[in-house]
Amino acid sequence: MEEARVLRNYSYEDYLDIANSTQERVELIFGDIYMMAGASALHQDVVLSIAYFLKSISKDKKMCLPRIAPFDLKLDVDGKINVVQPDIMLFCEDEKPCAVFEILSPSTALKDKTVKKELYEKSGIKEYFLVNAEYGVVDKFMLIDGKYEYTGAFGAEDELPIECLESSIELKEVFEIEIVDS
Repeated sequence: MEEARVLRNYSYEDYLDIANSTQERVELIFGDIYMMAGASALHQDVVLSIAYFLKSISKDKKMCLPRIAPFDLKLDVDGKINVVQPDIMLFCEDEKPCAVFEILSPSTALKDKTVKKELYEKSGIKEYFLVNAEYGVVDKFMLIDGKYEYTGAFGAEDELPIECLESSIELKEVFEIEIVDS
């Protein structure tokens, strides 16, 4: 399993220099630069499916706009700029997303479950979803009184409630996809 490469103690200006001098995607989280690997076919299929359903629901309600990576999301925490590329973001009436979805992969799972979760929590993002595409499970966290609370695991047979949309996604539609080997 390949681990993400991490460079420590960098500023936003350092991040810009690095991001502009490489073709590799990078993120800046709490002063650390994370190099990002390419995504698998399964990862991309799940991103596309979730984004499609979010777009369909948003179109009907005309209230939110989904975005997918690569899309830089700048978040200011304690006066320091962080730059991440969540797999899927849902923007509803605000500069920052009200929901973020991260599709877990071997090289990013630890980062997604720790530092990115902490960043999104400190940034006030209301809903955080960790999607395990391999097992067809989504873990949901809701921001309550400034802290993420785990609200449950949802499988392919469940509907995933998305409070920002006041709606839900049928996960059987997300996880029942034809997988192409990469």
